[in-house]
Amino acid sequence: MTRKKTLRTLAASAAAMIAAGTLAACGGAASSATPGQLTVATLVDVQSFDPAVNPGQGQRVFLDPVYDTLLRTDPKGNVVPGVATAFELTPQSLDLTLEQGRVFSDGEPLDAEAVKANIVSRKASAGPASGAFENVADVTVVSPTEVSLELSAPSPALPIALTDVAGVLVAPNALDAPDLGANPVGSGPYVLDATASKKGVKYVYTPNDKFTDKSQQTLDRIEIRVLTDDAARASALRSGQVDLAQIARSQVEAAKSSGIEIGTFPGNYWMLQFTDLDGTEAPALKNKKFRQAVCTAINADQVVQTTFFGHGTAQSQVFPQGNRFHVDALDDIYAYNQDQARRLLAESGVTDASFSVPAFGPIKPIDEAIQGNLRDVGIDMQITLVQPGTLDKENRQTNFPAIITPIKQVHPEQLFVDRLAADGPQNPFKVNHPEIDAAHEAALQATDEDGRVAAYADMQTAVADDALWCGLFQDQSVVGWNSKAVHGVQNTVGWPMGPSFRGVTVG
Repeated sequence: MTRKKTLRTLAASAAAMIAAGTLAACGGAASSATPGQLTVATLVDVQSFDPAVNPGQGQRVFLDPVYDTLLRTDPKGNVVPGVATAFELTPQSLDLTLEQGRVFSDGEPLDAEAVKANIVSRKASAGPASGAFENVADVTVVSPTEVSLELSAPSPALPIALTDVAGVLVAPNALDAPDLGANPVGSGPYVLDATASKKGVKYVYTPNDKFTDKSQQTLDRIEIRVLTDDAARASALRSGQVDLAQIARSQVEAAKSSGIEIGTFPGNYWMLQFTDLDGTEAPALKNKKFRQAVCTAINADQVVQTTFFGHGTAQSQVFPQGNRFHVDALDDIYAYNQDQARRLLAESGVTDASFSVPAFGPIKPIDEAIQGNLRDVGIDMQITLVQPGTLDKENRQTNFPAIITPIKQVHPEQLFVDRLAADGPQNPFKVNHPEIDAAHEAALQATDEDGRVAAYADMQTAVADDALWCGLFQDQSVVGWNSKAVHGVQNTVGWPMGPSFRGVTVG
């Protein structure tokens, strides 16, 4: 079934929505902000400026100043134009029409050949973004402004994937550069000043003189500081040392009382994913009733209240009510019930009721709350601390048999490609799921959208019945800024570490 989506109209609609949706100021804190210069504080460091390595999602706050993407999302998460002004998706191909006249910061043309080079490189990388191109059999340059991706199987989630690291565009001459992770070369409104930047401390961006859209390039300087301590970030924002910051939920009321503007928006979905389903490292996880016992023992409501200060909603499945992929029958699956958890544990016959998960600073309290729930029913979940910013990397390796992780996936196809397919990057133990594979294939072969949605519902039901992961909750991301000095901030679904700085002004 052909779906044509022309994006110029969407761009106008998105602009109107942004203008209408700007948050009203509640008074601003005193600030020493310098006009044209934006200073930002974030929780974690950038993993890499190489989009073949970077996991994207929240990390886009570091990448977006330097790089353009083929497509973008508006504040509600809808696909809107990026470098591609239109796309046509069919079961056989994805055809992209590109903006004319764009160049990279090194002077190379951003044309169809450059787009092809990026897609071929990203697909071959075996990194976080490679899964998006699993079904891309070939890339054809139709004209300097037209690219066609030939698909070996329907790929309904490919457009949304092109809004993240899969769609990031690197100057072709830099794609294989050994220092791309530290010295990005893109076509975005800014360039990284590597001399002024310091790994793990701060990243400084200055205007890209090859970028022509001055409505997006509105700042003379951006500095992103890495402040892992929640109190330090909030204090820096209140005192005017930074102009915008990711705010811990525990700091929201104090920030509001100081006159800081607060924006909250849907952030990440959280799950406890069992990756070692064959019991290679943790034998208990091979037992379905044991996994069901784990899910039933977790009080997700309590976790939201105690660790997120109420900034979230317990949710047993990835897609919330109102989403077309929500499955009503899964709403109460594995509802918190300690007695039932103990019964399932006893029925499992497991003698070593233990497994381990990785954690770092801000995630540790979440893991500890869940650890306490499990301990109450006789399950030992051990926590091992890892370096900040490495959780996604751990999710792609076999160092741990399970992981409590935030995800931002807006289509069931992404869940399958990333976490359920035998070669999926978040299926590190390469476990096969024949029933899930069959439901997924039915979704791909469906001849209409209703049939596809029903098949994806079957896939999600199979996941839940087998307790491949425990669905936990949807959190709310919180960003604060000094509204007396900073204008044009638009928080976007899926950007939990902060907004895009395109169009933001300081003065």
